[in-house]
Amino acid sequence: MQSTRNGRWLNAALFVLLGNAFVHGQIPTKCLEIERVLVDACNSACPGAQEGENEMFRFKVGPSPITLTDLEADWATPNPFLGWVQNATTADLTAQLNATITNCGLLVEPLNGVLPAGSSVLGITSTAMCVAGNSFAGLSDTLFVIFQTPGNSLGHFKNTTNGNAVTNTPSGNSDNRVFILYVVSEQCADSVAYNCQQLVNQLGSYGGGSAVNDGSSLQVQWPGTPVVSYVNDGCQAPFAALGAEIITEAPTVECGGTIQLEAVTTGNVASMFWSGGTGIISTPTLTVTAYTLGADEVSGTDLSFCVVSACGDTICDTIELGVSGGVSVSITPEGPIALCAGSSVELTATGGPSFVWSTGETASSISVSAAGTVSVSATNACGTATDEVEILLSAGPVAAIIGPTTLCADATGELIASGGVTYAWNTGAQGAVLSITGPGTYSVTATNECGSDVASFTVTPGSALAPSFTYSEPTGCAPLCVEFSTAALEDAELRWTFGDGTTAEGLTVEHCFQAGTFDVALSAVPSGYSTLCAADTTLFSLITAWPTPVARFISDPLVTSMDAPDVRFTSTSTDADEVTFLLYTEPLVDTTTFTFVHPFQAAGCYAVELRATNVHGCADDLSDEYCVEEAFAMWVPNAFTPNGDGINDVFGAVTSLTGTYRAEMQVYDRWGSMIFSTADIVGGWDGSNTMDGVYAWRIGAQDRQGKWRERTGHVVLIR
Repeated sequence: MQSTRNGRWLNAALFVLLGNAFVHGQIPTKCLEIERVLVDACNSACPGAQEGENEMFRFKVGPSPITLTDLEADWATPNPFLGWVQNATTADLTAQLNATITNCGLLVEPLNGVLPAGSSVLGITSTAMCVAGNSFAGLSDTLFVIFQTPGNSLGHFKNTTNGNAVTNTPSGNSDNRVFILYVVSEQCADSVAYNCQQLVNQLGSYGGGSAVNDGSSLQVQWPGTPVVSYVNDGCQAPFAALGAEIITEAPTVECGGTIQLEAVTTGNVASMFWSGGTGIISTPTLTVTAYTLGADEVSGTDLSFCVVSACGDTICDTIELGVSGGVSVSITPEGPIALCAGSSVELTATGGPSFVWSTGETASSISVSAAGTVSVSATNACGTATDEVEILLSAGPVAAIIGPTTLCADATGELIASGGVTYAWNTGAQGAVLSITGPGTYSVTATNECGSDVASFTVTPGSALAPSFTYSEPTGCAPLCVEFSTAALEDAELRWTFGDGTTAEGLTVEHCFQAGTFDVALSAVPSGYSTLCAADTTLFSLITAWPTPVARFISDPLVTSMDAPDVRFTSTSTDADEVTFLLYTEPLVDTTTFTFVHPFQAAGCYAVELRATNVHGCADDLSDEYCVEEAFAMWVPNAFTPNGDGINDVFGAVTSLTGTYRAEMQVYDRWGSMIFSTADIVGGWDGSNTMDGVYAWRIGAQDRQGKWRERTGHVVLIR
């Protein structure tokens, strides 16, 4: 039978012949030693898989080979041992597991059912295991793999007794269990006793659900009485990862002295070595060595212990060695140090029996006034130590101010001071930046560790924009419309104010004023930052708009007829100094009196015109019409013939009224009942749906004066 891994073929028979060629690390002195147990197996990656089919353990074969038929197990649960099986199924499983390995490790089945002396063996509790749930990716060793005959699915190792709550200390009951492996013919066994209460989860604590407890394992140290550690590496098969650890506590070594060091390894270690320091390592390729400090190692050193796997991987651990009795030196004060011109600083060295400065001086304290790097050395039997400090030369402050050189009266700006560390302004403000409003003279005192300096800065007033404008005739009758014009000013916005509560923008504008006297102003405001300032030009009482008369008159009476033909006309015009009436009658009436009486000679409607003027020549005209009616008269027929011949078919009235506002007609039968009513006294009554006979009537109308005129009588209807 042959096994393969990464294209390399391994003849299992040759493996048996070579024996310890594939054996790494210490070999037990008794028949076998248990090294690791996967108590809480991982099977969630395979639906339906049972935990009892995925438990594993690892052990080391002693000085004699073990035949599988001679190897028996006593599980930590009541499940019976079913024996080991090796067939086509186990060969396929081994191939599947090898396919998951990404490191240089390899799993092989024992040739003819024999486990070689000194070999590392992985035991799996069933051929029904979940390959996907147990990672062999990092395997760097060669392990023999054996499988129990399937049938036990309920578990071989008792899991944690802690509850579902995760706690920092065990919360479950103590439950002690024992797992034993026997070599029957030699009457030899190895056992592992553990307490289920101590099993840890993947968080390094206790309790929790089944998922977080998957991977809970036992790590067993041998030879001698087994020492059990409770670990959890997650869902990984129980093989040892490559590891290196220095177990010697980091010591302090006397200057030039020697220290004993010890390290331990795990995993498939092909080689190991110590490195570091300038001293002597007695046995650089063993776990135990001695190190003697080098002559220059007066303040300490670091050493490393590294292991190299069969795959070529390297893992290291480091220890830091302190040194006592060595020489050290330090300078006070520590640097860098800044000096002002003409000043000096005292440097003091400590730590050595004697000192040599870079200046040539040998005292413990020296005075330095020049810039540069100053160093000191101290020496004893263990060597020489040095320290240094940098001396800097600081210049005195040179105060300076930058900012706007001109400002308008209400404009704001910032002055920025430089040349010092702190700043005090003549305004009382502190800090490098000063906010100002308007022009003025400002000063600042700049201070640093070497003194103070003063600078001043003058902000002058900015020039005003001073706009000008022209205008058309500024006096006249209201509404007086005046055109204003100005020239454009660069980077400025222009606004007109007309003194009557209105404003306008533009280079040329027209504004109409009502009666009164008004100031006109033109304002110019910079549209962005400018050294020019906003300004306005105001012409006081520039505009005078005279009131324009409003022509009005009244007539008394408001309407009349030839019954009362005399009518008084009176001007009620405002802001008028004189008036002229024109009454278009025969002859034309032309009068300048404010009131007059005119007797009309005939009925009709007459045009009336009034012109009102004032001393400024402002005028207003009003035209109206006055109507005079005839004296009241009404004509009503005493009979009508509604026979459809077009002659005298309708009963109605004819009046002298020319502007009636309201009229009505009622017709009554002989019994006094109203049989007809209308507001159209001219269109009248057509006598429909009535018999021939005599009917009473009443007709009324309102004239222009509002007077009600009414007549009554009788009419004969004849068809």
